[in-house]
Amino acid sequence: MRPVTGTPIFKAERYYNIRELMLTACDKHAESDAFIFRRNPKESESHRSFAEFGEDIRNLATYILNCKYAGDKLAVVGENCYEWYVSYISILSTDSIGVPLDRALPEDELVALLERSESKILFYAPKHHSMVESIVAKMRKGENKVVVEHFVCMYPAGVANWPEDDECFVKMDDLIAKGRKMREEGDRKLEEKKIDEEAARIILFTSGTTSMSKGVLLSHRNITANVYAITQTLYVKPGDRAYAILPLHHTFENTCDMFLLSAGCCLCLSDGLRYITKNLEEWHPEVGISVPLLYENIYQKIEEGIKASGKEKLINIMVPVTRFLKRFGLDIRRAVFKEIIDKLGGDMRMVVIGGAGIDKKYVDAFTNFGIQFFQGYGLTETSPVISTTNEVCNVHGSVGRPMVGIEAAIDTDSKAKNAEGEIITRSECVMLGYYHNEEATKAVIDDNGWFHTGDMGYIDKKGCIHVTGRVKSMIVLTNGKKAFPEEIESLINGIKGVSESFVWGYKNEREAIDISAKLLINRKLLQDALELKELPDDDQVSEYLEKELKEVNHKMPSYKIVRNYVFSETEMIKTTTLKIKRPKEQAAIEDKLAEAGVSMRDVNGKNLDKIVSHK
Repeated sequence: MRPVTGTPIFKAERYYNIRELMLTACDKHAESDAFIFRRNPKESESHRSFAEFGEDIRNLATYILNCKYAGDKLAVVGENCYEWYVSYISILSTDSIGVPLDRALPEDELVALLERSESKILFYAPKHHSMVESIVAKMRKGENKVVVEHFVCMYPAGVANWPEDDECFVKMDDLIAKGRKMREEGDRKLEEKKIDEEAARIILFTSGTTSMSKGVLLSHRNITANVYAITQTLYVKPGDRAYAILPLHHTFENTCDMFLLSAGCCLCLSDGLRYITKNLEEWHPEVGISVPLLYENIYQKIEEGIKASGKEKLINIMVPVTRFLKRFGLDIRRAVFKEIIDKLGGDMRMVVIGGAGIDKKYVDAFTNFGIQFFQGYGLTETSPVISTTNEVCNVHGSVGRPMVGIEAAIDTDSKAKNAEGEIITRSECVMLGYYHNEEATKAVIDDNGWFHTGDMGYIDKKGCIHVTGRVKSMIVLTNGKKAFPEEIESLINGIKGVSESFVWGYKNEREAIDISAKLLINRKLLQDALELKELPDDDQVSEYLEKELKEVNHKMPSYKIVRNYVFSETEMIKTTTLKIKRPKEQAAIEDKLAEAGVSMRDVNGKNLDKIVSHK
């Protein structure tokens, strides 16, 4: 085992608690915008300065410190909005325990996590009001075990019929006003309150059903250590605008937003997936942080625009020319490809991808246009970023070197070059453990403090980590050989017209495991690939995919080849951060096959959406 760690690229100031990190930024950048957002896509945009952000945090935190819930577990749920940040940072600023919850949870799962966390206050967005009313009604009937005493609506103006006479429901503005009055009368509890930087102050539930999800326990030091490492690795400057679209309960977005705000950047909160192009064009962000699928979709639209404009050949000529000139210190990419960059707002200079791997072709494409395109890697349990490519070290296909202060290694006894094994890491960013689950904690953090990620990979000679798959998703074949779905999917996703793929081990009628795949297709792109005048029918799609999959299979050892496949135009089952829920997706496919009384071999090359039950 050969541990590697990173070195600093940029200077950064170290903070040890989130209150100090955020309020220092609010004071330092007081006059600048911290947020740009809309209540809904049809309204005009709103701005909040760092000064206003800081005041709202101080006022709400002062109220919390003067109520009986100070130091208790306080939850937050809702779509991305300014008040989400205010409530969450205020909770943490009082040394209370923050419980950020997934905004997409159905009522029964939200109830289960409120029960498990024993939260006493729930800050919620207006879109959750009807669900919250239902929870309260059932709570009063004794139909659930929720112990929340106050449900605080972030901005009640978004609620049609506000329950004025129900003391259970509270307006966040009223709490902020009460805290402001306390401060005006001389209350200094916030300034005097010491933060326990080492203690568990965040419970972050991982994705999955409520019975299976684990509550990751993080401290102020965990998060601020990660922000410190990111700040020394990636360059942003005060006044930069960053496009924020990932759900705020997700650690990648949450920690990265703290990094951006601490540097004086302005967060532009997305109006939603349908409005990405509009938002980029009006807000002109310099920085984008997201998951691969977003930028894959953006690139596909750019590619369609290039073909429609008839400039495909010209761009293919200019890409190698601009690459050649850059080698001699003349970088004209952004000038040459200005028309393309304008589709991203015109000022986008850096994109950081996390949450999953991205095909090399997308990295190459955005890099060719003059945009720094970096791949990050991490887990909720590591606060979350372990490594990222950057302007000093950007090895394609890797997720970069570990950041400064973070160790990474491969758990293997092999001394061979690029020996593969489980990726492990050790740093101040590693979680304290799982909430009420000591057994699960011991299973992933060993006696030497190494956290076992559950990801397989290797470390190259430059110290860069390469992720090859998940231990849990690994397909073990009948002959004992192993294959990682992610590796095969990355090749399949390179087929023109295939938006996404899902690979799994299908147990056939002989009880043997066949590597099988579901291909999500874009029929319009397939039409272009086949140079047809109209959309291809299923037979044409099948014939094309059959040929392309043979090429993919030729690139792999025989034991890894895809034996059977189906195609579909129905989206995969995903988490709110757009990762495929592998067990659920596999179950959905196999349940459909079982209902139809067919096997993967029977439907090889067919349209899964048109398979009907014969029962």
